[in-house]
Amino acid sequence: MKVMAIIGIVWFSISILCIGSFQNSLNDEAVGWGYLGLLYAIPFAIVVLVKTNKKETPDKNVTQELLKLNELKEKGILSEDEFQSMKLNLLRK
Repeated sequence: MKVMAIIGIVWFSISILCIGSFQNSLNDEAVGWGYLGLLYAIPFAIVVLVKTNKKETPDKNVTQELLKLNELKEKGILSEDEFQSMKLNLLRK
């Protein structure tokens, strides 16, 4: 997904070049494509980066929760059955 964000940022940069290079000439199509790129590339890149970062966070939380459950089991607070049940619930999320 990060590759798609990089593509969006590159597209944004090329769009800026199109607008800057052809704005004073008679090539209105290039300017139109430049504006289209601006409207699409940056929001796309932002959405992809946000989604990518959100996907990485829960994995760390699940791992931390499993470690906490294991500590509780080792201290004798949770039985083996309770531990297995809670572990399955965490892994299903």
